[in-house]
Amino acid sequence: MFRGYILPAPFFGHGFTLIEVIVAMAIVSVLAAIAVPTGIILLPTYSLNSAARQVQSELHRVKMQAIAGNVTFQLTFSNTSGSYTIERVEATTTQQGTKPLPGGIDVKRTITLGFTSRGTASPGGGGTVRLCNSQGAGTNVVLSSTGRVRVCRTSICNGTC
Repeated sequence: MFRGYILPAPFFGHGFTLIEVIVAMAIVSVLAAIAVPTGIILLPTYSLNSAARQVQSELHRVKMQAIAGNVTFQLTFSNTSGSYTIERVEATTTQQGTKPLPGGIDVKRTITLGFTSRGTASPGGGGTVRLCNSQGAGTNVVLSSTGRVRVCRTSICNGTC
């Protein structure tokens, strides 16, 4: 009498058939065909919202730096470069750096916004940075004379709030 291990039966029926794999790939292809065009349409909107949040955050950060350092800061937005420049204003203006906006976002006019050491807008009052995407949608980042920063969505690129 043999006392030992009994070997298990071969592995049959533990996999996918070719038909099951083809059906699964067909379902994934249909879902991808539906999702990709939607994502491509929404991408410019996401970039516009991201740019507005970036500008708003940068303005808040610069405002806090102006208050903390007891100096004046300004941001210069250029409609030709797709970026903005941060400057610390003292006896002589010193440039702090240039930061790009997300791709496909345009600034509609050149404008300089700044903060005094008290956190209010620089002399001359506040202003509006108009951001536009490739689909013609727009968002404005508004700086009031009191130093309040807000984002205002518009339906068209040159719209006002």
